[in-house]
Amino acid sequence: MKIDAGTILTNLSKTSAKAAPAKQDEVAATPGESFTRQPHADFDTNKAKLLAASRLPQAVKANYSEPISDQDVDQSGWQARLIDNLGPQFARMQYTHDCSKLQGMIPTQSQLQAEFDKLGSREDIPFEYIVDGCYARAHLMSEEMTKDGINNAKIFCMVEDPYGKGKLTAENKYMKAKWWYHVAPVVFAVDEKSKQVEPFVMDPSMAKTPLKPEQWIHAMWDENTKIKVDLVHDLQYGPLESDGPNATFQESIPSAHETCEEYSKELAQIKEDYNASHPGQGNRKAA
Repeated sequence: MKIDAGTILTNLSKTSAKAAPAKQDEVAATPGESFTRQPHADFDTNKAKLLAASRLPQAVKANYSEPISDQDVDQSGWQARLIDNLGPQFARMQYTHDCSKLQGMIPTQSQLQAEFDKLGSREDIPFEYIVDGCYARAHLMSEEMTKDGINNAKIFCMVEDPYGKGKLTAENKYMKAKWWYHVAPVVFAVDEKSKQVEPFVMDPSMAKTPLKPEQWIHAMWDENTKIKVDLVHDLQYGPLESDGPNATFQESIPSAHETCEEYSKELAQIKEDYNASHPGQGNRKAA
């Protein structure tokens, strides 16, 4: 049984609306307010924000980019190669931070795989709940990699036109996802073949190994819809274009844990329903 993204998030929104009684001298939260504030990647849930006046084509856009120093790695070079590989008629870099000043070690590819496996085994991060929550998953993965001394930033891929039909998509045996953006941590590591320092995307929801950015994008992209890419510091929680910049990394940690906890509960119920209707398949992992 495949579960529609809209159904999942509608039901979850209703669940979130059941707010606990407010303490004395405390103003009760608006039903569903915490859920609504999240930088949802699911298109239907976030449609109102996407179609806001501030996002109209004629609206003045803020510039969140930074000059790139290429201090420790050739960030400018790989960004140019990425767009060339994707096709400049379809893809562009939008906002870029100077992520070339690495704030951690440069791992080998085998070290990176070990870190990937460690992250993917975390039971508190619902990687199979692909409909939404990439922002929370990415933040908790970045937190752990920073603790482990590994350099990391974040890569966002977004559809260029929220008014168009094209979306980013993904699917596993539990659900189908339709996103207006997707985000994951990116790490600069030594490629075993080229022996060069290159970026790898850490996304256990999409693959079993770290992916080159173009591989990661192709896994969710129809190659016809116009897209844009942001490469930003790890503290950025949601897309800059819709949520603006974050001041600190830690300010989003409570939200990341709350989101993962909520979606873990939802995923557990989805798996229970799936396993009940698919006897003998419950121990197989989603594709």
